[in-house]
Amino acid sequence: MTAGCDSNRSESWKVIREDLHGLPGSMWQDSKDLVGQKENLAILLAAGGASGYVRCAQDDGIANHFENQHTFSRDFTIAQGAIPLAELSLSGAGYLFGVLAEDDEMYQVARTMMEAQAINGLYTETLKLIAQDYGPNGEKLAWPSGHTSVSVTFATVMNEYYGPWVGLPLYALSGFVMYERMETAEHWASDLIFGAAVGYTVGKTVAGKYKPEVFGMNVLPYVDPQTGGTGIMLTKQF
Repeated sequence: MTAGCDSNRSESWKVIREDLHGLPGSMWQDSKDLVGQKENLAILLAAGGASGYVRCAQDDGIANHFENQHTFSRDFTIAQGAIPLAELSLSGAGYLFGVLAEDDEMYQVARTMMEAQAINGLYTETLKLIAQDYGPNGEKLAWPSGHTSVSVTFATVMNEYYGPWVGLPLYALSGFVMYERMETAEHWASDLIFGAAVGYTVGKTVAGKYKPEVFGMNVLPYVDPQTGGTGIMLTKQF
């Protein structure tokens, strides 16, 4: 029995080592895919334009609104700010569980999520260092919002794998994160716009590479609205 456990543990560490060894190459390829897709460039350019407009015309007014009005209690607001950290923790825990339990679905989804978050972090932090921007509270490296990009990346990957039944509530959760960032004066609204665009494009690009397909069609879970029965469905965009 002990030998069997040792063998399983050895195989698990082998998978983890192989993933770590292959991560830089996968990140490099996915990064090229990210900037090479016209749809992504269109989204990022549109978000950049919207972010610039809001910075010039709306940021001060929005910041003043949140300075004078607080919708949620301080404790609840702080909890909202912890959502991205919880999502990152869930990704890591899901990956370890998938490897150790030999759960292929959990492993694949969590592995995709961790790669997406790694690329998202690289892009977000690089943009922060280039922009050298300040938030409403005077703290440096505000644009784009990292909390927002992390949360939207998480929601987008889950939406790609499991469809809107899972994705839409997670996007709503990302909305709470963005609200918290403005209410606590950590970010301007313009920071959130581009952070969300980065998270969405990264999540969709990476998940689109790994999510299962059958004859070019996406495999998604399905729930019959009348009977409540569950299954899978195949979808394809034309």
